Amino acid sequence: MNLRIATFNVENLFTRPRAMMGDMGQAGQDAINANAELNHIVSKSAYDAVDKARLIELDQTYGFSALNAPPNALVVLNKIRGQLFSRSQAGVVTVVATGRSDWTGWFFLRSDDVTWEATYNTGRVIAEVDAHIQICVEVEDRPTLLRFNEQVLAAKFDKAFPHVMLIDGNDERGIDVGIMSRYPIRSIRSHVDDVNANGDRTFSRDCPEYLIELPGQRKVLILPNHFKSKRGGNSPSAQVRRKAQADRAHAIAKAALAQTPLVLIAGDLNDTPDTPLFSSLWQDGFVDVRDHPSYPTDRPGTFDTGTAANKIDYLIMSPQLRSKLTNTGIERRGSYHPHTWVPFDTVTKKADEASDHHAVWAEFSL
Repeated sequence: MNLRIATFNVENLFTRPRAMMGDMGQAGQDAINANAELNHIVSKSAYDAVDKARLIELDQTYGFSALNAPPNALVVLNKIRGQLFSRSQAGVVTVVATGRSDWTGWFFLRSDDVTWEATYNTGRVIAEVDAHIQICVEVEDRPTLLRFNEQVLAAKFDKAFPHVMLIDGNDERGIDVGIMSRYPIRSIRSHVDDVNANGDRTFSRDCPEYLIELPGQRKVLILPNHFKSKRGGNSPSAQVRRKAQADRAHAIAKAALAQTPLVLIAGDLNDTPDTPLFSSLWQDGFVDVRDHPSYPTDRPGTFDTGTAANKIDYLIMSPQLRSKLTNTGIERRGSYHPHTWVPFDTVTKKADEASDHHAVWAEFSL
């Protein structure tokens, strides 16, 4: 049998945090950082004077203490019970909660709808690749992936997958990893609670194990991934976390060989193959599909204009799976770079593109 597996960072299907939109620049990154900082502060059992001053400072930037948040607000407060802020008749805002037990709520990044053209073209990329197993990176949640499967892949392209799964991970922004398969998913194991030596959770999203049953009583085990991003700067702490993610993903993949010799680490790993952070990924005979002669060498990258410096999406195979590899490819036409390649005729401007990433696929003869 021929088996085609693909990975694609879809950059959300129907809604995406406004701060993460491509035109937001530094303001978007500032909002992402502020949202993380705010949720860290309010999770404390007691708020000190420094915490309260910072909450007021960020409120002055984003206006989340107002009864109705500004329509262009990037960071929003969702209050369920109790009060975090109080506003005097003169309009002076103070923090009245003394700690986490005084109120229930959280901060979140406001989302905007993804344009229909972009969603349609995301479906077109996946339909053109026509994989038997499709890994999707940066998906909002499982209901969204199901709707996309039914209302876009089925309704517009007649390419629905019978098996669709996503486990919500550690990222609060709604950018999880999911999988769609034409073959049954027989077991699922999450690694959201894996921790590093310092006690922090290892994976930014998750490194789930999906054991998929193939014809002839064969099985392939897929590990979708989305490692720590360089967005906002490639800090030493980000590099340490990305290395820990690579090390742990390889350890999980190696252990999975006890279940099946056909194991694959797939997804957006947010760094290039030559980084020392990824040295563990290439141990024990595991290799990326770029190892195959059919892999594009003129533009080996999988992001933006496809240069080598933009090779960040992977299909990393166990030795026995590598021995079955017959062909590879990169589907770029959903990304709008008309001076570099000819995009789909439905991708006529940047706002129409499916993603800044390109879909990577591999075909195996089993």
